[in-house]
This record gives sequence, structure tokens and C-alpha cells, in this order.
Amino acid sequence: MAETTGIAWCDSTFNPWLGCTKVGPGCDHCYAEALDKRHRWGGATHWGAGVPRKRTGETYWRQPLTWNRKAAASGKPWRVFCASLAEVFDNEVPVEWRGDLGRLIRATPSLTWLILTKRIVNAHSMMARWTPDDEPPPNVWLGATIVNQDEADRDVPKLLALPATVRFVSYEPAL
Repeated sequence: MAETTGIAWCDSTFNPWLGCTKVGPGCDHCYAEALDKRHRWGGATHWGAGVPRKRTGETYWRQPLTWNRKAAASGKPWRVFCASLAEVFDNEVPVEWRGDLGRLIRATPSLTWLILTKRIVNAHSMMARWTPDDEPPPNVWLGATIVNQDEADRDVPKLLALPATVRFVSYEPAL
């Protein structure tokens, strides 16, 4: 959760909240859940149905605004992996939090937000609240996690049907 990251395909990571619910075989050995259990951020874990998610702090939420200024000044693309320790389209996340994330994304046009989800079926309805014209902001790249052929057959057409500047697939863990 920082301005710099060891993830080769992005410049920064931003976690608007922590937590998720497992939805398939690709979740069996979730690194984010393991980190959450180890660190117990806020004194609890945040995984599972009915378990409250933990929203990150307001000071942390202001960091992308600083990154946006740096990216604009440099003229270089700045990619932010959003929610490496959570799921943006998780049904357990309060609607208001997702609205706040949408406003932050719109306020940072010099950042490219990479949103990767295992819940591509939720993406359109949950992103629709981010803009008045029912389109995701142009600085959002939307990806689907695919772990096997059955998921590819089910989810890739859903991903391709969504409006996004860039769509991508993360094939991991490859089952």
C-alpha cells in the first residue's frame, strides 16, 4: 500500500479498504487474506461473508492526489493497482465507499487505475455509479482474474462487454 511497489506492471498500489469473500478456486491460497490474518489491521481480520471490511484512513486516501500531481508534472504514465488487498466489486463493501473511490479516480486523471476483479459480473452495475453517463472514467483499466478454462468461458465475454479504456486478464493462479 504505497507510492512504490515491487509489482512490475504498476507504479503504486492503493487499497481503499481491506477484505473480501472467497468466490472460487482461485481464492484458496489468497495472499491478501494471509497478510490480513498475519497483520490483523485494526485488530481484526476482514475476510468472509458478513465480516466487516476495513476502510483505510483519510490521510492514506489523499496519497493518490499527490501521485496525480507528480504524474501530471512528469508527463509520464503512472499506473496504480487498486485493491491488491481487497475486492472493489465485493458485495460486502458499503456503496458509499465505492462512490468515494469513483470520485477519487475521477479526481486523478493523470493516474491509470488498474482494477482487477474476480467479480466481473458485478463490475458494470457497481461502476455505473461512478459517472453520470454510466461509463467508467477513461483512466480505468478493468481486468478479470481467470484461473481455468471454465472461468474463461464464463467471464471473458462479460469482461469484453464492459466499457473500459483497456480490458485485461490476469491468469493466476493457473489451475
